[in-house]
Amino acid sequence: MPTVLIVGKSNVGKSTLFNRLIGRKKSIVDNLEGVTRDAVSDRVVYYDKEFELVDTCGIFENPNDLFTKKTKENTLKMLKEADLVIFVVDGKNGISSEDYYLADLLRKSSVDVIIVANKVENEKKYMNIEPDIYTLGFGEPLKISSEQGKNIDVLLEKIISILENKGYDLKVKNERKEIIRVALVGRPNAGKSSLFNAILDSERALVTPIPGTTRDSIDELVELNGEKYLFIDTAGLRRKSKINYKSIDMYSNVRTIRSIELANVVILVVDSIEGITHQDQRIVGLAENRGKATIVVFNKIDLIKNFKERKREFLEKFEEKLYFINYSPVIFTSAVSKTGIEQLIKSIKTVYESLHHRVPTSAVNAAIQRMMMFTPPPRGLKILYGTQVDIKPPTFLFFTNGRKVPESYQNLIRRTIRENIYPFIGTPLFLKFKSRH
Repeated sequence: MPTVLIVGKSNVGKSTLFNRLIGRKKSIVDNLEGVTRDAVSDRVVYYDKEFELVDTCGIFENPNDLFTKKTKENTLKMLKEADLVIFVVDGKNGISSEDYYLADLLRKSSVDVIIVANKVENEKKYMNIEPDIYTLGFGEPLKISSEQGKNIDVLLEKIISILENKGYDLKVKNERKEIIRVALVGRPNAGKSSLFNAILDSERALVTPIPGTTRDSIDELVELNGEKYLFIDTAGLRRKSKINYKSIDMYSNVRTIRSIELANVVILVVDSIEGITHQDQRIVGLAENRGKATIVVFNKIDLIKNFKERKREFLEKFEEKLYFINYSPVIFTSAVSKTGIEQLIKSIKTVYESLHHRVPTSAVNAAIQRMMMFTPPPRGLKILYGTQVDIKPPTFLFFTNGRKVPESYQNLIRRTIRENIYPFIGTPLFLKFKSRH
């Protein structure tokens, strides 16, 4: 699938355009400069045509810190691989030296360019700016308003026309096999981006030693051992008490929760040095409540002295603090040495299969009847029979005489299913009860 890059200086509306083209809010949009730090990608489908769209961070002419230098390097690297570039300039406030600098870079890259003047809500004001845009050397600019949706269809048709003239077949392909969607979640600076890169074996996400580097959720579709995986590296979920309303951190939290909802498998990345925190419990609790398969990863084990002797300590902490997902695999990794990466990928496949597994009704009732013989239900409660009614997550319906089933007895039912029918590794089991007199 061809790749189309959105480039431009900071705060010209690239992320708003990206969200408009993909049809949903994925990139964080704010008036603050430099909000987008990572390249965010998604598929654009227009009628029966599709292509990959990437929202890049702003390229600064003279980057003065680690973030801006790194983001500039990443964007320049992607320019070499792009099939088409949408060069966005500000149609409201005019162009600057940064636009000329970027125009020069694009000419040197010899990539095909569509120049777009964004924020053209006031036509009269724009007419004063248009002559300056021509001086960038990319011909007639396409006037759009990402905010209002003005001329977005014209832009899409132009993109498709150029790509098809380059020989690409853009017809939507129906994927028969479901893609395994995996979200990496955890507190800021737990090493999610480093682990993400170790899995992908490339520097796709921006990695620095400063907490909170990743703000957006970054998607990467890869094929491993014949299976397709969509890995999502999320921003760290921060405590609500430390977040200001409408701040970038608030938007990052919303994106992280959204990524959990869209994922099949959620990997909680724990900083081995700091250990499991209350925030880690909250994050993985969100995943469990939404019926997602979960894996717990203790990352940065290369920084733990005598790790082999201390491994048992980490497992005990897991049992103590994450007891409510004690069915989940625990993996120990080092993104630096790539320790545990192969085991992690195998575990993703295992928990994904558990998420979709069905068990026979006869096996459910045989196991539950044996369970009730040894541990009868509370007085007055009768469980008549049960069956699995759904997957993703596995859901079981039990018919009763109408009495409430205590949580402790529900936990016993779950344990009985796991121990006697199928382990459902990494997957929560949802139980429903219906009265039948």
